[in-house]
Amino acid sequence: MSLMISTVAIKKTASELGADLCGIASVDRFQEAPKGFHPTDVLPACKSVIILASRFLKSTLDGKSTVPYTTVRDELKTKMNRMAVKLSEYLEEHKMTAIPMNSTGPDEWDAESGKFRGIISLKHAAVLAGLGKMGKNTLLVNEQFGNMIWLSGVFVGENLEADPIAPYEGCIKNCTLCLDSCPVKALDGISINQPLCRNYAFGEHNGGEWRIKCYICRKVCPNCTGIRK
Repeated sequence: MSLMISTVAIKKTASELGADLCGIASVDRFQEAPKGFHPTDVLPACKSVIILASRFLKSTLDGKSTVPYTTVRDELKTKMNRMAVKLSEYLEEHKMTAIPMNSTGPDEWDAESGKFRGIISLKHAAVLAGLGKMGKNTLLVNEQFGNMIWLSGVFVGENLEADPIAPYEGCIKNCTLCLDSCPVKALDGISINQPLCRNYAFGEHNGGEWRIKCYICRKVCPNCTGIRK
């Protein structure tokens, strides 16, 4: 089947919808995806995965209150979900199979690892789509925006031209700031103790409503807002 639209046009449309970055990965790159959380577990005919990214307002890290950070996160969640739906609509109008990928939640339980997961890992998919590298804090680190980005994506049933894997490193060699700064020691440089992190970082605060209460591992990263040259 010949494509009705080019990857250049797809990325242009993603930009017009509000994406700061757009990367494409071939489904062949997802060989290490956990069982049940592979792109073909969502779309059996998936051939390509499009990852969309928007920058996170970095000034929220300087606030004494965590409410602004939570507000921006909630707004980006809505924005990224809408963006994925709109891009899927655009692709479907051009005779392509396209299913939007949620930005944050609802999660699914992975009994094998004992963790909650998205239908696929957006951060790992972004690595495979050339948008960055995984940091020791388990956050995606992008060359331009550091770890201050939010993601969503689209599963596509056609073969698209894949982007090259990012050539840079996400972390400075021997840096352990995120590991040392974690209040509950949930990081080991490779993975995260999900219950420890979630129980500490998310929930009610001082009798108030739900919010994100901790993002120290994001804030202390030397490459928080871009890769240091």
